[in-house]
Amino acid sequence: MLFKDYIDIKDFVQVVCPKCKALLMADKDMEFWHCGHCGEKFNVNEVRGAKPVVKKKPDPVLTGEIFRCEGSTLYEFAGDYEDVEVPEFISCIASGAFKGNKTMRSIVIPDNCMEIADSAFEDCISLVSVRLPATLKKINYKTFNGCDSLKKITIPSSVEQIVYNAMCCGLDEIAFESSYTTWEAENEYANPSFWVKKGKTNGVSRIFFKGQSFEAADVFKHGSLYTYLRSEGLCTNCGSKFGMFNKCKNCGKKKEY
Repeated sequence: MLFKDYIDIKDFVQVVCPKCKALLMADKDMEFWHCGHCGEKFNVNEVRGAKPVVKKKPDPVLTGEIFRCEGSTLYEFAGDYEDVEVPEFISCIASGAFKGNKTMRSIVIPDNCMEIADSAFEDCISLVSVRLPATLKKINYKTFNGCDSLKKITIPSSVEQIVYNAMCCGLDEIAFESSYTTWEAENEYANPSFWVKKGKTNGVSRIFFKGQSFEAADVFKHGSLYTYLRSEGLCTNCGSKFGMFNKCKNCGKKKEY
């Protein structure tokens, strides 16, 4: 079998080893090459006298194949990436934009995004990590329902409300950055904002706030951390206990109730 029968010659370039001066055929798409005679490792482009070629990762297609947009609204994600970063110019993620995606494992949503509509991530069964924007005001209906691999999430301080049936999924822990964020309890007409672990049933077992950890079952019925902390005589600013002169032992805030 001839050399040209199994290697395309046009994919190689003729170079001279800088150490032993042997004439070599190097793959021109490789940045570095080893001399078969003396073992010297060298930069192919430098030996050729050319500037090193820096391969730039292609930018994602913003319309068509990957992020399908109308203006600054992302109405459909059609990619198959495990790790997704939503483009900075997106201000709204439309209803069902990622619904049913089985590949995505993590998503970062930029702070420019102020709205995430109903069912945006519903049934994203492989999703394990979500970074929500610091401008988000509300977590809407069925936003994360069916995301069974999602065990932890941090709710930014900007979020004022988690509506009913918004995060009924695999969550085990929720960290709140604000005590004022409210959620909905279960009623005869609708599911709660998120499931809470009761006995052997799955659901959120721990709620975290400013480094403090609380039993979700104790907090949930109050509808917000603010109401729960007040009922327990704890600081609504950081969740710690008050000391002498009714000042928080941790942050120094004065008790107002």
